[in-house]
Amino acid sequence: MKKQHYFFVLFFCTILLSACKKDDKISFDKPKHEYDLAVEGGINTLTKTQFIKLSKPSLSLGVMPAAISKAVVIVNDSKSDIIFKETTTPGLYTATNNNSPNYNKAYLLTITYNKKTYTAVDTLRQVVNIVDDFLPLKVKINSSGSYDGTIPKHTFGYLNPNKWWINYTGIPAWNPSKFDGVQYYNYTHFLGSPNSLYPLNNLKRDFNLLSEDVITIYKFSLSKGYARYLYDVFLETDWSGLFSSVPVNAQGNVSGNAQGYFYVTDIDLRRYKAKEL
Repeated sequence: MKKQHYFFVLFFCTILLSACKKDDKISFDKPKHEYDLAVEGGINTLTKTQFIKLSKPSLSLGVMPAAISKAVVIVNDSKSDIIFKETTTPGLYTATNNNSPNYNKAYLLTITYNKKTYTAVDTLRQVVNIVDDFLPLKVKINSSGSYDGTIPKHTFGYLNPNKWWINYTGIPAWNPSKFDGVQYYNYTHFLGSPNSLYPLNNLKRDFNLLSEDVITIYKFSLSKGYARYLYDVFLETDWSGLFSSVPVNAQGNVSGNAQGYFYVTDIDLRRYKAKEL
């Protein structure tokens, strides 16, 4: 009995010592594929000023993507060319679009950089007005007379796919030149919810407002290609789980050795008081 106890203690101490010898530094393998550039942004119908961001994807943990400067960026809306120029912010390109929306037509992005050409195409779909659709939020009055609201990040089974930005006190207004506010978007998908291998985390945003507080709602149209791309991205991020480790490999619409999605979107904007929702 004592012999068994001795071997048990020896085994436990061996495991403990081996654990202590482990290097506490975590190593990450570099991506197997190195992209030339990444594309963010596109064309919207709400503002005349448009923005597209170009960067070199990072290959190391803690290293930010590098800005890509001195590229030639042109968008053709099936009528004329829209010429983008780099701003004072490296990698951020802007243009003024005075053309009327060219619905159901292709918008072609052409990027020339480092003696290579990259292209992407997306189609402008007209948005359904907010007043003619269901709002992806729930609001109810509480016992104190203020309004409690919940905005789920994802809802499914809609006739048309859309992206939304809902802001109120504490949440910034949408700005096409800002690319760091993805946490404020929510989405209505025309595809159904993923199967049990992709658990739906309870991603939502809660708020509390007084009756006269204003909520601003932006609704963005999505082409079917962009909606499919976003759905695949979420299969790797928001809906990933223990049994969903096989990557979906979301494919953007940029040709060549590039990643990202160039989009064109129609936008409807409405403002409501909390008591009107």
